[in-house]
Amino acid sequence: MASPMTPLFSIHKPAALLELALKLQTEELALPAETRPDNISITYDTESGVVTLAATLPTTFSVDADGKLVVTATEYL
Repeated sequence: MASPMTPLFSIHKPAALLELALKLQTEELALPAETRPDNISITYDTESGVVTLAATLPTTFSVDADGKLVVTATEYL
């Protein structure tokens, strides 16, 4: 069962994205090493002042009543 999501406190969207990635990575690291996923990668380049985020999230794909594709991230932690 997933832990409850805590609020994001960042004041703009790029900072909120980084904050969310850090929260997901922290949740991953709290799991036992034998079963820990490695779906979130955060790389800091302090020289250029850039952070690179990579996320691999399990998803399901379905079609709604109107024939539109629905993509839903599924729980993995």
